Amino acid sequence: MSHWIYATVAVGMLAVVACSGEASPGFVDTPECESIERRAVEQPLREVRIGLVTGGVAVTIDAEVADDTGSRSRGLMCRSEVPSGTGMLFQFDGLNSGPFWMFNTYVPLDILYFDRSGSVVGSATMHPCPKERGESEGEWRSRCMGESTGYGPDGNYASALELPAGWLLTQGHALEQLPDDLRLVEFGPVNP
Repeated sequence: MSHWIYATVAVGMLAVVACSGEASPGFVDTPECESIERRAVEQPLREVRIGLVTGGVAVTIDAEVADDTGSRSRGLMCRSEVPSGTGMLFQFDGLNSGPFWMFNTYVPLDILYFDRSGSVVGSATMHPCPKERGESEGEWRSRCMGESTGYGPDGNYASALELPAGWLLTQGHALEQLPDDLRLVEFGPVNP
C-alpha cells in the first residue's frame, strides 16, 4: 500500500513540474518567449564546430547554425545565457549590409561580420533589449531598432557570428583590435 502512495505522490509532483510554466534551462520565462523556446526545444538547429583562425592558431566555437529566414529572425532571442565557447552562426545566401538588432534578447552579445572569404568586415558589442514594463509591442520594436544603429558592419557580409559578450577577449582577441588575418573556418558538425 505504501508503494502506491509514494508512486501517486511522485506522479503528482511530476505533473506539477511539467505544468508549472517554467522555462527550459537556458531560456527566459516570459510570455513573449514561450513560442520561441518551444520551437528551439522541439526543432533544434544543427550545430557546427567553427574556428576563428589567425597565425595558424584557432579559437574553436560550437555554434548553432541559423541558415533560413525563421531561424535567423529568432537568433538568440529569449536565451537566459549563452555559454562560453558557444554562439550562433548566421549564414546568408547573398550579401547583406544592415545591422543586427537585439529585440527580445536578454544577454549581451559580441557580433563579428564576415565576407564570403571568411574575413572580418565588422564587429560590435550588442546590448540586451528586453521589453520594458508598460511598453507596447510597437514601442519595443522601435526602441530596439533604434539601438541597433551602432551594431552595423563596415562592409557587406555573407555570415555573422554572435558570441557571449567579452568571451573573445578571454581568448586573447579584443573586438576593437582583431588581427587582419583572422578568418572564420567551419570544421564540421559538433555531433556527426
